[in-house]
Amino acid sequence: MLILTVIYLGNKLPTYVVRNLEYLKNTFLEDEIYFISDSEKSVRKASKIGVKTWLAPHPEEQWKDVRESLNHPMGFRDGFWFKTLARIFVLNSFMQLHPGVPNLQIEADVFIFPNFPLSAFRELDAEIAFPMESYRMGIASLLFLKDHQVSAKLVEFALNEISNNGQITDMSLLGKVAHSNKLKFLALPTLPRELRNALNEPESVNLVCNDSLNISGVFDGISVGQYLLGIDPRNSRGSLILHRTQTSHAINSEKLRLGLDSKENLVMNGAKVDSVIYNLHNHAKDLRLYDSFSRKSLLEKRVDSAKYGEYQEFVFRIFALAVFKAIARKVSHGIHRTKI
Repeated sequence: MLILTVIYLGNKLPTYVVRNLEYLKNTFLEDEIYFISDSEKSVRKASKIGVKTWLAPHPEEQWKDVRESLNHPMGFRDGFWFKTLARIFVLNSFMQLHPGVPNLQIEADVFIFPNFPLSAFRELDAEIAFPMESYRMGIASLLFLKDHQVSAKLVEFALNEISNNGQITDMSLLGKVAHSNKLKFLALPTLPRELRNALNEPESVNLVCNDSLNISGVFDGISVGQYLLGIDPRNSRGSLILHRTQTSHAINSEKLRLGLDSKENLVMNGAKVDSVIYNLHNHAKDLRLYDSFSRKSLLEKRVDSAKYGEYQEFVFRIFALAVFKAIARKVSHGIHRTKI
């Protein structure tokens, strides 16, 4: 048995999360899928989709001391830096209700293809597994935990690291897990060993090109999805930046040849064999990914445009929303100053 979980903390459930839940429910029919949130409204909405749900305690209240010990700007996207860490605590509370059952947490903006090898996770010889973004940074795009004892050990590890470093993030925390001996860790492979020349960091080869799973494909931590589909346009007021190489990542995606095989699977082309990519980190929140027809068209378009290097597309909806929020902040600030 394996439980798949999607966690989203916050009041308003974004459309991309809804579409992802619908896709998971309709694609992985025999698997147990849970949506976890601290919002009753979000839980009710997810219940209507047909996935199982669990209402988590508000992490801001339950983990107030942790929130106050962090030095991140809490105004950024409604406490983004705290909430990404809080998912670890929330997941542990959930797994306490299912103590002997392994869990695969799928980030809310991560798309897993229909050929995703769930059977490999049911048989995983590890306590914890996730991809590495770089030698020192892990990423919870896919986070496997063997059982509640493991999730409890992860929480203990996290609390200790947070107490020592108020600037820690979920990614740097997972990086520390990967290089510690506290948990039996397995790095999910993100690059076939044949393509190791595409590494920015040669020292990452055994983490990124790990082939101990005995599968024919690779997982996307963030590098391929962000490169192919673009960087979240909210980060640049409506500009969707496509095919940009991230020098801080272990993988130089610009050196990869991406394509679609005869079965319309997204693959990394190698000299000898092609490696299937089992998931994409949909950093751009592109809704076309969740429909089979529009997905094929989108991937063909992006694979083709990647041949010509970095460029930008303007997303007016995101730009307009950014302008509206900026005006609202100025008005609110003006009212506050008037009252003073």
